Amino acid sequence: MCFRPAEISMKKCSACGADNKPVAKACAQCGAPLDNTKIDFDADQASLDAAIAAPAAPKAPGAPAAPKAPGAPKPPSA
Repeated sequence: MCFRPAEISMKKCSACGADNKPVAKACAQCGAPLDNTKIDFDADQASLDAAIAAPAAPKAPGAPAAPKAPGAPKPPSA
């Protein structure tokens, strides 16, 4: 059985670019408020896996063209 470690990413301040702890609500460098939206990594991974695992079905080949009428006969050469 294989276990994947928890994904923890540092919060990057949009004002100064400093890395902050994942639980920080404000930037330790400049004090700007940090984005506190929750990211569901499992849902993101599941949607990526579904897109990769189920490629689109190939298109059916086209119907062959109708046969052409034969050309006019050539006159005999003398």
